[in-house]
Amino acid sequence: MSDKKYYDAQLQIARQLQNDGQYAEAHALLLSLVAAKDGYLMGERTVLGLPRRLHAARLRLAKAEGDMVAKIGYQYTLVPPPQLLAKYARFSPQECRTIGLKSREDVPRLIHQIWIGEKAPPISVEAWAAHAARHGYDHHLWREADLEREGVFSNAVFKAMLDQGDYPGAVDVARYIVLERFGGIYLDCDWYPARDDMSFDAFLPLAGLTAFDEKTPRDTGQGSMLLANSFIAAPAGHPVFRRMLEAFPGILEDMPRAPAWWSTGPLIFTVIARAGSISLAPAGFVAASLADRAPFEDVEAVRRELATEASGLLIAWKSW
Repeated sequence: MSDKKYYDAQLQIARQLQNDGQYAEAHALLLSLVAAKDGYLMGERTVLGLPRRLHAARLRLAKAEGDMVAKIGYQYTLVPPPQLLAKYARFSPQECRTIGLKSREDVPRLIHQIWIGEKAPPISVEAWAAHAARHGYDHHLWREADLEREGVFSNAVFKAMLDQGDYPGAVDVARYIVLERFGGIYLDCDWYPARDDMSFDAFLPLAGLTAFDEKTPRDTGQGSMLLANSFIAAPAGHPVFRRMLEAFPGILEDMPRAPAWWSTGPLIFTVIARAGSISLAPAGFVAASLADRAPFEDVEAVRRELATEASGLLIAWKSW
């Protein structure tokens, strides 16, 4: 069996062929890797039985060729076989009753954001703090010291990811701990408020567990809807978060090479949350999306335009 460097090089060659417009050659190279006994060096297996990185390479090629049918198929199946995660979404009758009760419980007017690492928090955090104050919400920015005081560092999965520099994965874990203990509204730091005249209560019931769906369909084993975990609203003590935190060690043992969006992010959140009742944010809740590191002037221009429309509340904008 070849080593990881070999497969890395083969996938890089295929990408270069794709970039050069040599699609037939790229197809042939990727096809030659399908039968390779790679020992998971190209990642965990997807629904199609392909190593994840090989599957992703075939998706990129379909996009480059403009093959819409292949693109949709590869996107939909770029997930592990659903049965691998389904076992974590089984709730007892008592837990199901609790979920039903929590679906009618108010969400605290408290906005949580988490920022770890040495970089200064982005300006979106200050904007949400001001938005919260304007509309009668509390706002809490969680830094490492705050999380440590709350005991989050005692979670072995969080601590391991933090030590490895996997900040997105660590923040995934931290958000579920914070929501389970305090409830409220969790927002990633790459959201910016689209407007000042309305807040979450104008768009959402603020009762029970609320999220919004991603635009790309995925085979979750419960349909094609994938929930984002970059915005979540919930009352404290919702069983979904406790179950996720309990599931992470087993998932990481079963799929040690899985990307965070499978193991701690949107996919496992969807699988577990969809076992109970949820509310969906409006389709237009995300009002606009800007390119990463777009100038702040672009954000202001979008906000001025949206102020005259019945639009959503969030602007996707990564300023760093």
